[in-house]
Amino acid sequence: MQLLARSRATGRLRLDPRTKLLLVCVINVAALTRVDLLASLMAFVCVAVLLASAGAWRMLGGLAGLFVACRVVRLLASEVFEGAIWYTLGAVGFFIGNYLPAVAIGAYIVRTTTPSELIEALRRLRAPEALVIPMSVMLRFFPTLAEEMTAVVQAARLRRLHSGRWGILREPVQAIEHIMVPLLVSSTRIGDELAASALTRGLGGSRRRTSIVQLDFGAGDVLGLAMAVLIMGVFIGRLIG
Repeated sequence: MQLLARSRATGRLRLDPRTKLLLVCVINVAALTRVDLLASLMAFVCVAVLLASAGAWRMLGGLAGLFVACRVVRLLASEVFEGAIWYTLGAVGFFIGNYLPAVAIGAYIVRTTTPSELIEALRRLRAPEALVIPMSVMLRFFPTLAEEMTAVVQAARLRRLHSGRWGILREPVQAIEHIMVPLLVSSTRIGDELAASALTRGLGGSRRRTSIVQLDFGAGDVLGLAMAVLIMGVFIGRLIG
């Protein structure tokens, strides 16, 4: 959670926000449209390279471990074990594993892109204001929500609720009451405040806004485009093969 709340870090591999948006579209199509395992694996490997270049090692380790676990469960359920429980576990692992590349590229954008960069990129792409405002609010929403969740969990610990590392798992019903309910209330307030902040900054106005953000394509974008071509090539190859 704290990883998402940190300030944006571009890392060694700097991508233009327009290249990141292209990768989002390609990875979502490859990982979710036909649900091909090889295309999904290729998409996750490419996102893993981007997360590593941004120095998000802890996030990368967690996502990679979950991705491997989902694939192993899916393999065991389809090739080794039988029964209703394993069929259910295999289906859960299959769907979670397919969604992980999309989640990972979203986390990469949140970590490495500022709202000003995203707004300027969308305007250069001639995106309508109805898309620019929700996207800019969403980019600020998740880090703010992560900070709020950290504060709620720390407040619960200070009140000696759910003590210990596995206290939340031992008392799931109480955890929903003590953590999720305040978090849901806070998320509504955060959304309203961010939307008001965006409108106060002039988003949605009739006049064209100026920006100090300078966007340009660089060497990193060549690698990003190569990733997009590779992922789409594997996806189309498996589709017609």
